[in-house]
Amino acid sequence: MFNLKKTKYKNTFRIKKFSLNRLILFKKNYILFAFLTGLGAGIFAVLFMDLLNLINYLVLQNIVEYIQPRPAGEGGISETYTLVFKKPYLLPLTVGLGGLISAILVYLFSPESAGVGTDSAINAYHTQKKLSIKSSIVKLITSAITIGTGGVSGREGPIALIGAGIGSTIVNFFKLEKRERRLFLAVGLGAGIAAIFKAPLAGAIISGEVFFKKDFDIESTVLSFIASITSYTVYCLFFGFQPIFLTNIPTYIEVSHLFFYIGLGIFCALITRVYVFFFHKITEIFNNLKLPFYFKPLLGGLMSGTIGAFIPIAIGNGYGWLQLIMDGKITDPYFIALGIIGVIWGVSFTLGSGGSGGVFGPSVMIGGLAGALFSILLNTFFNLNLNVTSFMIVGMVSLFGSAAKAPLSTLILVAEMTGGYSLLLPAMISVFTAYFLSGKRSIFPSQVDTKFDSPAYKDELGVYILEKLKVKDYMKNPITITPEAFINDAFNLMKKNFIFGLPVVKNEELVGIITKTDLLEIPDKEREKKKVQDVMSKNLITVTESDTLAYALEMMINYGIGRLPVVKEKDRKKLIGIIERSDIGKALREHLGIS
Repeated sequence: MFNLKKTKYKNTFRIKKFSLNRLILFKKNYILFAFLTGLGAGIFAVLFMDLLNLINYLVLQNIVEYIQPRPAGEGGISETYTLVFKKPYLLPLTVGLGGLISAILVYLFSPESAGVGTDSAINAYHTQKKLSIKSSIVKLITSAITIGTGGVSGREGPIALIGAGIGSTIVNFFKLEKRERRLFLAVGLGAGIAAIFKAPLAGAIISGEVFFKKDFDIESTVLSFIASITSYTVYCLFFGFQPIFLTNIPTYIEVSHLFFYIGLGIFCALITRVYVFFFHKITEIFNNLKLPFYFKPLLGGLMSGTIGAFIPIAIGNGYGWLQLIMDGKITDPYFIALGIIGVIWGVSFTLGSGGSGGVFGPSVMIGGLAGALFSILLNTFFNLNLNVTSFMIVGMVSLFGSAAKAPLSTLILVAEMTGGYSLLLPAMISVFTAYFLSGKRSIFPSQVDTKFDSPAYKDELGVYILEKLKVKDYMKNPITITPEAFINDAFNLMKKNFIFGLPVVKNEELVGIITKTDLLEIPDKEREKKKVQDVMSKNLITVTESDTLAYALEMMINYGIGRLPVVKEKDRKKLIGIIERSDIGKALREHLGIS
């Protein structure tokens, strides 16, 4: 968090308004840096895939005797595959050993590259952490080991962190400012994703979207077009320019079928809630385990491998299974439903235990399987003629877009992966249905809502202005309640005034505060019996009338609250007002001339 002292920051903060003259596109050096970032991301993506394929061949094919199906764009049409492998009992050992080796490498050489690569890059973006080429190389190796030995993980995580590390390294080499490090970290992340998924447009867009739940960084997107096209071209020179999946999609969508895409969005939202909850719960359990760091991925790998031994869809990167369903070679709804459960469990144990990789691939798998299951069941029970492939593609979009809170880039990404641009309308209907119904929690815990909530933007969002404005000029008259009032009275008072917290006052003195969250924890039957004083918080965080809005905002961010009681300067028990985040935002907009 930041400490705002008037004297210390007197000349530090500058108001940086966005204008076309500031667009980095016109800075020749930045264009060169973007090209170099894309070039590096493309080369590393090629190396990563080669290493991944090698480990997959040595371990899964030669030891476990299991040949994974591949999507058509990766040679799946001409390759053989194994539906039932001969030595399933070896899979828990290979995945567990892969997790152990990866964890030891991370522990020894690059602790910052542990876990989900995309989330590590998001965290570095907001906290201004430096990423290095060393962390990129370690991430490349550990993720290839994790996925290649059978762990359920995505390829986008490592390549996102690798690309981010390349962009950050270029900034460090040329000794640019922190703002440029953040910018090229985002550019590198997008370039990596553009390469590994053969999706240059989506890579550029995701570089501005994935860091926020409700905001967008347009400047990184401008540069990412250069980097993403470069990395995409380099990667495809080695692996071909065809999309990952070969699909047979109708050229038009029947209007009557759009209703079913709303249903798919609802279905994906429900699965997203289960998926995100289970993923974070398993992560929490492993974080609390009293085991050495490097033993946790071993345990997670053993559990993930056991699941994969019974549910082969939940092994490594399972895009080939989606291709088989698209081709009509697998239609059993029970097998597909088990695949959804298996992938959710597999990725949770693989990555939640500290294994290396990413969540995009498994999320696409879960979404594609959900779309297949939804359409097959409707076709079976209601004698419909829904195109299963179309619902699979839209399912991919809906589930990852809602889980990652990145609907726009995911729409473009899956369209580029499948060549399914004709599905944009039903995809938009489904993804935004899933997005709004999936809850606030993201699969990426390091995401923040907006730039306003990111420490990286604290000197670019008018902090200088907030330092000049006083709380007393923007506070509101408080709506209060007494400690002897009943919980139900407090609840009705909040509901009537559309507020989420009440100062508790007795004899004109502030004695506590109660929030709507506190009230919702009380069962309905007890709200008429319990009093406010029984549940109110006495740990008071206040500001005085003479404090600045910058200080008030700092307190809100530090303590994760949205409102503060305002007390007298000389008598800190006497409540005189209330200040909320919305009041600070309104003051800032007024002085920046934003309506």
